[in-house]
Amino acid sequence: MLSGPRPMIDLHCHILPGLDDGAEDLDTALAMAQIAWDDGIEVIVATPHVNIAGKPTPDEIRAATADLNQAITAQGLALTVLPGAEVEAHPGVVALVREGELLTVADQGNYLLLEPPFVAIPTYLEQLCFELQIAGVNPILAHPERSELLTQRPEVYQNLADRGCLIQVNASSLRGRKSDAVRNKAVQLIRDGLVHILATDGHDCRWRPPRLSDVREVVVRASDEHTFTQMTEFVPGRIVHGA
Repeated sequence: MLSGPRPMIDLHCHILPGLDDGAEDLDTALAMAQIAWDDGIEVIVATPHVNIAGKPTPDEIRAATADLNQAITAQGLALTVLPGAEVEAHPGVVALVREGELLTVADQGNYLLLEPPFVAIPTYLEQLCFELQIAGVNPILAHPERSELLTQRPEVYQNLADRGCLIQVNASSLRGRKSDAVRNKAVQLIRDGLVHILATDGHDCRWRPPRLSDVREVVVRASDEHTFTQMTEFVPGRIVHGA
């Protein structure tokens, strides 16, 4: 039986061992899986960083996901890991998507998790998102609260949300892990109704653990209980089922 308050879905987590700066080995990945399960998370989308060359490849991510699921089952957890990727936003993304060289969220073909630059102001982002939508793939913009773009040109995220792009904030940002400024930007995005998904962006067991329930009250104060449920259950649920 889940010890967490609700069965949640984490759409952004670096749990695959050895593929990026997330879980360094299988033991760490299994410990992260246990933390997530104890928190009430039933499904995790594994999202290793994918660079402009499309590495690691979709097949490498699928294979690593299958191996991890086998180990999780052997550990006695009913948690499921689905394949995905956190893709570096750059103008070549659309071509890679069309060639099948980038893994979409939960391998469903409908959504792509994009990581905009943290410091640079990407003048191509709106066009990139538009071209992805034309290609039948809707962008999910990862952790805008950490990007300088939100500070310098906040209207870009409003415009993208108005056009149907989804916005995801990190639970660690709401904990204030990065800074008070990042936390305040994340809270304001929620207050403005611009956040569709809350994810862990988990990388390890201590500094960036895969937990969501401990920021529930932060979300409720910024909005309400329904918003937390929407961001951790309903919207992620539709995405992983390809809706």
